[in-house]
Amino acid sequence: MNDEGPKPVELLATAIDRVREVMSGVAQSQLDAATPCSEWDVCALMNHMLGGIETTAGSMAGNPPDLRPMEADSSLVGQRDVSALVETYRNATERLLQLAQEPGALNRIVPSPFGEMPAARFVVGTVLDQTIHCWDLAKATGQETTLPAELVAYAMPVLSGGFAEGGRAMGVVGPEIQVPEGANEQDRLIGFMGRQP
Repeated sequence: MNDEGPKPVELLATAIDRVREVMSGVAQSQLDAATPCSEWDVCALMNHMLGGIETTAGSMAGNPPDLRPMEADSSLVGQRDVSALVETYRNATERLLQLAQEPGALNRIVPSPFGEMPAARFVVGTVLDQTIHCWDLAKATGQETTLPAELVAYAMPVLSGGFAEGGRAMGVVGPEIQVPEGANEQDRLIGFMGRQP
């Protein structure tokens, strides 16, 4: 990580703020609605997003939970109360931000479900995952889909640098969807990640 541009923890805080806003706009009646992630409904998508935060926080603390971060897995699997999902997400993100802001936190090597890795890389992966799925959740629930410009600007070069192709190889990211010439940066990002903007 160089000293130019947004730092991982700043990006994480920005992504979390936007996700909290979107999650708070999900209605109880929308839990079974389809999402751009074809295998997940809204409830499953919210569980995946929560589980990602719980896994990252646990890894940063040196004790990752027994969750499957590539799936719709979280501490609240089976929970059908939107308010409980939203509140647990808020608490989990507060914990993660506290851990990530500790002096030297991003310089450590941490345990994770993917093996030991630099904490900074894990946080960046979480930023990207939460950013794209924030769009998915907003789209699925009829909310404003605009993402913070700094997240979009950061995500595209990182995702196109190997993150997305790794996801395609694992079958968790769909084929790129071509967007019209002149499409804005967010639409190019969403199309690159296999979604129809």
